[in-house]
Amino acid sequence: MGSNDNCKINAAYVASWKKKNPKLQDIETDGHYLFYKNNKLDISEIYMQDILKNPNIFYSIDTMTSELLYKIIKVHIHSILIKEKQLKEKVRRYNEYEYR
Repeated sequence: MGSNDNCKINAAYVASWKKKNPKLQDIETDGHYLFYKNNKLDISEIYMQDILKNPNIFYSIDTMTSELLYKIIKVHIHSILIKEKQLKEKVRRYNEYEYR
């Protein structure tokens, strides 16, 4: 899936959540970025639907606040970045070991 398609999907998720939950009205997105107050997150590289894999989030998306949703997405992004960094380090160590 192209990045542009993912941005459209992310925007559609946020729009549907806002439609169901009036507490999310101060969250905005263009699909590439998520905006909350003076904060901005790049969401173009994540799949918003992955956030809903957690049943607690799935069942509370209709009642949570904008602030909480923003924090959840921010933690989700940071956890992905950490996992990617760990994977790169494992590959680097593996390659070093293999070529000794």
